[in-house]
Amino acid sequence: MAKQKNPTIRQWIDTVKPVAFWILIVAIAYCLAYPFLVHYVISPSEMFFPLHRATGGILSATLQNYVLLTIVLGFFLCYLGGLRAKDFALFSKKILPAIGLTLFAWGMIHAIPFLEGQALQINSDWDTLEAARHRFSEFFMSQLFGNALYEELFIRAFLISQLTLLFLKKMTSTPAILFAIICSCIIFALLHIPAWLINGTSIEVILLEDLPGFFLRGLAYVVIFLLTKNIFVAVGIHALSNASPDIFANIGQNREREFVVVLLIYFFLRWCYRKWRKVEVENGDTTGYKYMLITLSLVAVFSN
Repeated sequence: MAKQKNPTIRQWIDTVKPVAFWILIVAIAYCLAYPFLVHYVISPSEMFFPLHRATGGILSATLQNYVLLTIVLGFFLCYLGGLRAKDFALFSKKILPAIGLTLFAWGMIHAIPFLEGQALQINSDWDTLEAARHRFSEFFMSQLFGNALYEELFIRAFLISQLTLLFLKKMTSTPAILFAIICSCIIFALLHIPAWLINGTSIEVILLEDLPGFFLRGLAYVVIFLLTKNIFVAVGIHALSNASPDIFANIGQNREREFVVVLLIYFFLRWCYRKWRKVEVENGDTTGYKYMLITLSLVAVFSN
């Protein structure tokens, strides 16, 4: 079968190498246990602080935590599981488009409050070089190359593809992808429970507020990944959502919903243009998959 210029998510999953079920379970268990390891062993030992202080916080403890987590997990999945870069949706040709879309999202974050009529003031974090360096370090090092990169590669790329392959043994394509998405969002929320417990969050708040909220946030990142077919875009939006280096104050975080709206408008206008110009586009997505994606997009927009 000839390769398409921009294969669908389903076509990409068809090329992914499945891992053994026990490897999948061990990987999830390791990620659940790692926050406890950090809190009770790594942080008290202060093993990451010398490099943090020596670089003025640029190589933050958060970045070093995720580097260690990724090295161990990556070695496990790639050495024992035999996975390759493409099995995590890592394609070099998608990096530049992702940079463009992330910059667009950053600009959109600043434009939306202005369009809403809010009074904008320059963020005081830019008053000193030290504070500005901290903001950029938080975004680039702690998030873009740390937390956001790890969570998107593991939760979105790895889990969705591996769980889909697992469910395909019992069901057809679209239900398999849907169940994989739901499971990945549940795991995404569950992975944050150790941190909440360590920080003293009550079980009631975790069950009634945090878990549903993070499930929906995870769904928004899934939709961004599926719509753009680019895991790097999801990484960029995730990093912006967690620690955007905002120029203006009081912009707020967690703006992934607005980006999903813009993506939906863009794809709708592109579809209208193609219908008007009668452009035939090769597309392997089934009607059921398209309806599923539209439904998930609407849930992500109206539930966040």
